[in-house]
Amino acid sequence: MRDFTAKLLTLCRIISGVDGEKCSIAGETETPTDLLIEQLQYHQLIPLVYYYRQQLQAAGWDFDQSTIELLRSHTFSNISRIMIVEHFLQHLDGLFKANAVEYRIFKGIVTAKSVYQEDYLRSFGDLDILVRADQLQAIESLLQQEGFTHAEDLYSHFPDEIIQKYSFAQHFNRVEPYNVSLDVHLNLSGRLHPFQFDSAEFWDNQTSIAINGSTILTFNREYQAIYAIYHAFKHYFFKLIWLIDAFLLLDQKQLDPEKFQQLIKKYKLTKLLIFYSQITLDLFGRLPVAIQQIQISSQRPHRIINAQTVLQGALPYSQSRARILLPMYYLRGWIARLRFLWTQLFPPIETIRNFYLQDGPQKKFWNYFNLRCRAITDLILNKPQEE
Repeated sequence: MRDFTAKLLTLCRIISGVDGEKCSIAGETETPTDLLIEQLQYHQLIPLVYYYRQQLQAAGWDFDQSTIELLRSHTFSNISRIMIVEHFLQHLDGLFKANAVEYRIFKGIVTAKSVYQEDYLRSFGDLDILVRADQLQAIESLLQQEGFTHAEDLYSHFPDEIIQKYSFAQHFNRVEPYNVSLDVHLNLSGRLHPFQFDSAEFWDNQTSIAINGSTILTFNREYQAIYAIYHAFKHYFFKLIWLIDAFLLLDQKQLDPEKFQQLIKKYKLTKLLIFYSQITLDLFGRLPVAIQQIQISSQRPHRIINAQTVLQGALPYSQSRARILLPMYYLRGWIARLRFLWTQLFPPIETIRNFYLQDGPQKKFWNYFNLRCRAITDLILNKPQEE
């Protein structure tokens, strides 16, 4: 995989505009086309690679014709995807406004429209909207009328009162007349997550984007950038597109660096920003405009959270272990870490999914204790485990 990571590094340098620092690819073992496409899909980079193919070829990336055809096909599919999403959003916006439903859209298509040269360069899956908790049931009813059904996921079996209490996101899918997935968020992070945001502040600091003739509300640039930093490190895996999102958002001269730094401090994301800055400097060859003055430690890169890990995408942990260990690296202070660790090992009984499954165990302490013992055992053994 050495030549693949070198190619991704070259793509980052092209995106950042750093000249004369292209990464050497000559002499590396060539990645087979099927594996190359698979890895580019994982990192959601196919449209970007196709868009910059000439610059990449000049840097030493040798595309055969079959690879170019595959890249072109996937890119055209993403163009079609953007058109479908735009049409759907125009309809959804009209439907919500007609029923007095307020919402804010964020991530995917907002980032695509805001910072990329062409919107199709940012591939994405779901649409993400933030809504008011007291409108959740009305939104669910409207979506059901439009042919949406609840996705079968981690939170699909919880009752509404638990969903609202802990701000669990709700995922909806529709296949016909065209395939669309919608994530409905009550908060910008679940109540059990180590980093919490004031959703009302994000909600009020709004701007608008034009999508297919509709004016749709989202967050101001500084708030989009804060969320992009958080999201880049939120999951138990990494995707390079998330780091690119944050880089392009922070590289806008319209973004207020002072306000951004104030938000970083307010939401206790300083350590995350330092991780991001170190990784970004390694990947892109420079820091984006908004954080060029940040003081980056001269220490060696973190053994786990570093540019190479991001390029590879995978972590040497099970999902359950990664969900716990990564925030432990990001949080500042042992009190915050111990509080988070306790919540993860012994969450509130009503947040255990098993209790809501058909024929699941009753909510008794002994059943809770057995479930936690099993989860902690799987964690120690580094085995995959879902609740």
